[in-house]
Amino acid sequence: MDIKVSARHFTLSETERQNAIDQISSRFSDLTLTIISASVVIDMQGNRYQAEVVVNAKKDFTAAAQVEDFDWKKALDAAVGKAETQITKYLEKKQHHKNGETLAGLEAKNAEKNAQ
Repeated sequence: MDIKVSARHFTLSETERQNAIDQISSRFSDLTLTIISASVVIDMQGNRYQAEVVVNAKKDFTAAAQVEDFDWKKALDAAVGKAETQITKYLEKKQHHKNGETLAGLEAKNAEKNAQ
């Protein structure tokens, strides 16, 4: 996964940049959808920070989130959470159209059958 972190109107130290990369990679590593790239832009406007997270996944799906807060870490955390919510909703909407059930539901049924 290619992750780019940039800051506008202020500078991020290398440890802060690495913490942002670690947060992105840990949040999206356990999803079944393959993430191609992620872009994080943190913009300082006066005393407020605006975090923008864009996550590109396979099959032309893009999750974009934008949050504004007084602390850039809180703004980044909230934006990553919003993007993660968008991806999980996308994965839940994928359906197996033969029965009208979601793939997650079918996998759960198969796991129950195999457990018995």
